[in-house]
Amino acid sequence: MAAAAGVEPPALAYIRHLVEELEDTAFEDACFDQADEFNDGDLFDRRPEPSEVPAAVARALDGVEDLLWKGSPTLAAYARQDARNRRLEQENVVAATAAAVADTGAATAGRNNPEVVTAAVVTELERMNRAQEEEAAAAAAVDGLRASLAGLLERLVLAVEEAEEEAAKLEAMGPELPGLAEDVGALFRAQKRFLDCLRVLRLFVASAR
Repeated sequence: MAAAAGVEPPALAYIRHLVEELEDTAFEDACFDQADEFNDGDLFDRRPEPSEVPAAVARALDGVEDLLWKGSPTLAAYARQDARNRRLEQENVVAATAAAVADTGAATAGRNNPEVVTAAVVTELERMNRAQEEEAAAAAAVDGLRASLAGLLERLVLAVEEAEEEAAKLEAMGPELPGLAEDVGALFRAQKRFLDCLRVLRLFVASAR
């Protein structure tokens, strides 16, 4: 690696800035920061006017900037893949809420006819000629069943509302984006290039100390 001697101070400061910003940053996180619509900053804001640097360093600088400049094809691929991941997470949420509706509905259906249960209890008591206090206990149990059913119905309503809300969120995300294999391949190659370029810049900065 060529030493940093002779490189103009603004250029050296800019390269140091890039190395410091990216030193402990995963490629995915660097993409996230650059693609974040709420991030007004830009990793390359401090870029000085072009100046003479070793050829390997110039290629590394160009590589990092080509990958991460706002609006780059790499960031576009990252944004699409991020959208796919968020859609998959939402699909899992929708599936979970639908399962909750099914489970609550099944539990409700099992207790959805307290009159039938009451009649069955009374018939059984008459058949067995139970004591009056046992009839009272059975009546209390039936009242408890009604209260339990009311609670289940309330839970079912809430579960249905939640499922509908989550399904609406998924619908708002639109259809699944095409080009998954292409984007995954592009991001894999971009990550390797990013790490190679960062290694060159890191060694260059180290030579200036």
